[in-house]
Amino acid sequence: MLSSSSDSDYQAYFADAASAVQSVLAAARQQVVCALARDCSRHWFELLLQVARRGVALRLLVPDTAANRQSAIAWERISALGAELVWLDSSAPILQTPVCVVDGHTVLSGAITELSTVAREDFAGVVRQSDLGLAARCLQGLDAMAPHVAALAEAETIAQTANGHALVLSADLQARTAAWQSELLQCQSLALQAELDEMQRSMQSFERQQDAAIGDLLREFLDLKRQYLAQMHARFGGAERGDQAREADESFSRYTESHPDDEHLDAPPELDIQAQQELKRLYRKLAMQCHPDRVDSAQDKQHAQALFQRLQRSYQASDMRGLQKLQAQLELGQDASSARAPGAASATRRAPAQWAMELSALQSTLAQQQAQRLEILQSATWRTLVSQSRWDLWFAQQAKHLETEVARYREALQEAPAQDPAQIQQG
Repeated sequence: MLSSSSDSDYQAYFADAASAVQSVLAAARQQVVCALARDCSRHWFELLLQVARRGVALRLLVPDTAANRQSAIAWERISALGAELVWLDSSAPILQTPVCVVDGHTVLSGAITELSTVAREDFAGVVRQSDLGLAARCLQGLDAMAPHVAALAEAETIAQTANGHALVLSADLQARTAAWQSELLQCQSLALQAELDEMQRSMQSFERQQDAAIGDLLREFLDLKRQYLAQMHARFGGAERGDQAREADESFSRYTESHPDDEHLDAPPELDIQAQQELKRLYRKLAMQCHPDRVDSAQDKQHAQALFQRLQRSYQASDMRGLQKLQAQLELGQDASSARAPGAASATRRAPAQWAMELSALQSTLAQQQAQRLEILQSATWRTLVSQSRWDLWFAQQAKHLETEVARYREALQEAPAQDPAQIQQG
């Protein structure tokens, strides 16, 4: 469903989402149209009020729910500034994601209503798309959702029914809404996947440099530690010592399995800032062209999945030549998947149940990706690499610590104490 036009571009924001979105809204000069999928946060409402105070035409579509009606938000402030507030009743199509269209060319979607000045790890991110076609489809879809437009459509249906040419406009509106909402969700999924791939790339780089700097010391430390704890358990027994010995043995096994002695992989090339930006730009462009969600048939999906995995491998390896080769093949049509083109025609050909399944699958994918991102953010490796501005200095500090621990465990093993020692700190 994603447009593969060369004019299409997107950018994802996570930790910097609040300032980035505020900058986009501050740059608005003509019109801002926003539709909410669920409740409105006070922070997002205040951002929209700032738009209206500058004299920019503002239109806000809000679900007519008890939560929104009874919230502490003073909705009348929107109307007092000359903006248009539209309440969407239960007959309006259900939105899967909020959307904000700025000046008819920039589309914001994602967790825009969850923006806060305080960064949160579980924030799902905001996606900005510069796509005239998508912006037009969103605006047309939002116009059709307004109550007065729906009333005119109903009158037209009645008139055409009398002439024997009934139109199922409600189903058609649901399908058209699902079409552009699916586009937004797919781009959010691409943005999250790109974020995951970038995080994995950073972690792999950190682990490679760590292995080169302290890998041998760490292996020796883990080996000596498991030998020592096994010896203590054999001599003195006890459930607690047994648990410690098993945990140490498992830690050593995990490390050796993930860092075999005969592994000598070439490290990806180190890229400067400009090269990294070009790598990301090319990855985003190619991901929009070969993502599996853009095709319908099982055969095409399998082919697109293979291409996408190839794209991910090249990206994580910082392989610019690999990405450029894939781009050339796509442009020549050698490996291009038969992607669906977005638009009204494709929307009306699909049954409501098909759209419901697609939207549900996209939401499930987004939830899985967000869970993966949160797991990475909470991992010890990630917390370490983002907290250290100089990895080389941190590795040097860890080396000194490991050297001390290795010496202590060697000495303890040689002494073979007759009673449980307390002088060895458990690492």
